[in-house]
Amino acid sequence: MLNSDCIIVKVKNIIKRHYFVLFFIISLALILRISLLAWALNFPNNTDFNRYEDWARIAHIYSFADTYTTTHLSVSKLHANNQPPGTLYIVSGTYELYIITGKVITKLKHTMPGSNLWINTTLQHIFLRLPQMIADFGMGFIVYFLVKEKGEKIAIISASLVLFNPTMIYNSTVWGQMDSLNNLFFLLAIFLAFKKRISLSVFSLTISLFIKFSLLPLLPFYFVFLYFVSGKKWKIILISIFIAFSGFVLTTYPISKNPIVWLNREIPLILNGEVNLITNGAFNFWWAITNIPGVYKNAIPAPSQTFLKIMLNSWGYILFILATFPLFYFQIKKSKLLIGKKEVFIVFSIVSFAVFLFLPSMHERYLYPLFPLFAVFVGLIKSKKFFLIAYFIATLLNLGNLVYSWYPAKFPDLLFYQIIYSPFFGWGISVLTIIIFVMIYKKTFSFLLAKN
Repeated sequence: MLNSDCIIVKVKNIIKRHYFVLFFIISLALILRISLLAWALNFPNNTDFNRYEDWARIAHIYSFADTYTTTHLSVSKLHANNQPPGTLYIVSGTYELYIITGKVITKLKHTMPGSNLWINTTLQHIFLRLPQMIADFGMGFIVYFLVKEKGEKIAIISASLVLFNPTMIYNSTVWGQMDSLNNLFFLLAIFLAFKKRISLSVFSLTISLFIKFSLLPLLPFYFVFLYFVSGKKWKIILISIFIAFSGFVLTTYPISKNPIVWLNREIPLILNGEVNLITNGAFNFWWAITNIPGVYKNAIPAPSQTFLKIMLNSWGYILFILATFPLFYFQIKKSKLLIGKKEVFIVFSIVSFAVFLFLPSMHERYLYPLFPLFAVFVGLIKSKKFFLIAYFIATLLNLGNLVYSWYPAKFPDLLFYQIIYSPFFGWGISVLTIIIFVMIYKKTFSFLLAKN
């Protein structure tokens, strides 16, 4: 009887703390993803996802190192591995779990290995999306705990901005991209830094980079933040960086017996990317000025082209520095004021937005970091209306960019194609995205200056 009373009391406490609402929201988010996944599985996968499958197959049959060559590719149009080792280990580990699961199901159903088409294709496609989907929920939990100090309801709303964000869902569940995974560990790095777990924060950041390099431009701002939030414990930071880098090198050993030589050779290739254009499908500043309807048509230049005798690649970095240097200056000069959660997350949000808008060779997916970071800020700020509206608009604009770049279904209505491939569609989204950035930027400085 006593045990029953204790259980009842615990259940009441959980309900009282609104955790049942959180689990309800998580359940809805899970149902939504399962439904969209079931729909997406009816259509061909994106080429990037097909690459993950091929790399996992090659690693399983041959070796990790062979994924970085074209020798064993199943289709000639697929590329050899062009991602850091972390991505390979994730897809490979998931593939091994799929193989084991498939064998168990085959044994239980008493069927011949390889004879079940659902196991051979659909189950594999499900498994290779699971890490990305799990990462979505991981970010939802981190956002919840970062904002929880403002109350359970606000924390749940902020988490919902991540869990029900259509751009993030489309990226991980429908498309099967890896952006959720490296962003999860970057967000965790910030969370751990606020908890004064400096070494763990650096390790989490290293894992993020070990998966993808897309967050590299945020590193200067991260380390300035880490320096001040740690109480200027630069020795601990340097030791942590050394240990984390050593781990990075050691975990590359399964790919190469000379990991430092391998990293020195492969990292520049990974950073250079595949498509040599100033924008690789991103509706950003470069799209807006090189795809003006009636002026330019499919005229996206290479980063090596010049304007005023300066390469566009360099102009991208100049614009990025001009946009973010004031924030960097604020971080250093007003360090005591800018290590609060609100200030840190709006700075990271603006920087990630500027990365997408100005840096060369951006993909449509590279606005992804804005959404979990900005969701935290929206939850923490007192006057939410403007920033919440901006969050929704930025989400919808980027969703349009993602759908333009890739969508799984074929639509019988020609109107869809007429709209999405109209010269005004991408240009209009680019211009609106720039406007939203400028408005958020202006509001951010009003907010930061008000702290002085």
